Amino acid sequence: MALELADLRVFVTAASVGSLSAAARELRVTQPSISERLRRLERLVGQPLLNRSSRGVSLTPAGQRLLPHAERCLALASHALTVAREDDTQGTLHLTTHASYAPLAVPFIIGALQPLRYAVVVDDQHSQNAVQRVTEGTTDIAITLPVPHAHEVRLKKFRSEPVIAVCRPDHPLTQGSCTITQLSGHPIAVNLWGSGAALFQERLLDAPIRAHQLYRISSAETAADLARSGQAIAVLTRATVERDLAQRTLVELGVSGMPEWHVDLMAAHHRDRAAEPAIAAVINALPPRP
Repeated sequence: MALELADLRVFVTAASVGSLSAAARELRVTQPSISERLRRLERLVGQPLLNRSSRGVSLTPAGQRLLPHAERCLALASHALTVAREDDTQGTLHLTTHASYAPLAVPFIIGALQPLRYAVVVDDQHSQNAVQRVTEGTTDIAITLPVPHAHEVRLKKFRSEPVIAVCRPDHPLTQGSCTITQLSGHPIAVNLWGSGAALFQERLLDAPIRAHQLYRISSAETAADLARSGQAIAVLTRATVERDLAQRTLVELGVSGMPEWHVDLMAAHHRDRAAEPAIAAVINALPPRP
């Protein structure tokens, strides 16, 4: 019995969305088809990959071992098709970054590659996974936080983003500057990355803030949406809400006692591939070291 990419795609999708019915909707196939492909893959592996219950599915230990390899197989297959279908383009650059940083990273990458006629493929991963993909060669450039990385990966600063507190213009705290204690009396959606994050959280907890009013959210865009809807004050990178600030749909709060806080974003690439035209174009477009 041969391993099929379709089986891996069903497995990865089911693991991602957490249920077989949701996976069927995502892939636009019937649920029995999903179940049959999973059974086929489990027969090939020789043990269960997913725990099934009325609440959905979760990974077994074997499933946890298989998942990162299955994701890389699918990414490589997609990349292979993209390369094979190229016309007058010079090649394809694969960019990996978290969705929170994509609005910063993607326009920069496209601008750096514009003279080279390179296609750009973008996928969403947390920083540690993105750097791992650089190490393995399954992505070309990653825009990440400064995370631990293998010796063969080189990180260069892409940009440093200040973190600010924002809310709707009609929020009561917009009447003047406020303190951390006043801030802690309201729901807060915070993107806890970068320098100052730990100190800010410590000051909030000391204020104190009630546990049910502190939303720790990995996606800065989700935090911004909560601020736009009036459900929370958002603490996130300024770049995430620059358009909102310009249009006055959100306003910046002056918070005394808030630590100076920046999120450093890094461009990661494999040392052995630094001379490749697309990678070199991106690295050369980065700001010089101070």
